[in-house]
Amino acid sequence: MVIGQEIAFDGTDNLCFGCSPHNGHGLQLRFTHVGPGRVEREYRAPAHTCGAPGVVHGGIQAVLLDEAIGFAIHAHDADDSSSIRPVVTVEFDLRYRRPVAVGAPLTLRGEVVRAQGRDYLAVGEILDADGEVLTSATARWRRLG
Repeated sequence: MVIGQEIAFDGTDNLCFGCSPHNGHGLQLRFTHVGPGRVEREYRAPAHTCGAPGVVHGGIQAVLLDEAIGFAIHAHDADDSSSIRPVVTVEFDLRYRRPVAVGAPLTLRGEVVRAQGRDYLAVGEILDADGEVLTSATARWRRLG
């Protein structure tokens, strides 16, 4: 996988709420590989993702960051080998710093901090157009098998 390449999981058996293009109720996310174990995506949350009026629901923010982190792990693994291996979230710590506005331009970022054995420590952020971190997450993921 090369820097600048878009990462997508288009398999017809993928119905993931976060990333499947085949799930009409999902977020249908894709990310761009921007560096070793790092991904980004520009995003505008649609109105139907709100919790409080005009604010992206906290659960949706968690999904956005879980996806960013998962894609970063796939980018990390692709840097080391040509095969994508299944991974799952083991721990997830989320911090809401500022409200995330529905419809506003956002940047979603994910980055692998450390990989050790089957485990990965990674971070994710939702940033506003000025680069201010609105929501952040730290997660531990594990490669299956």
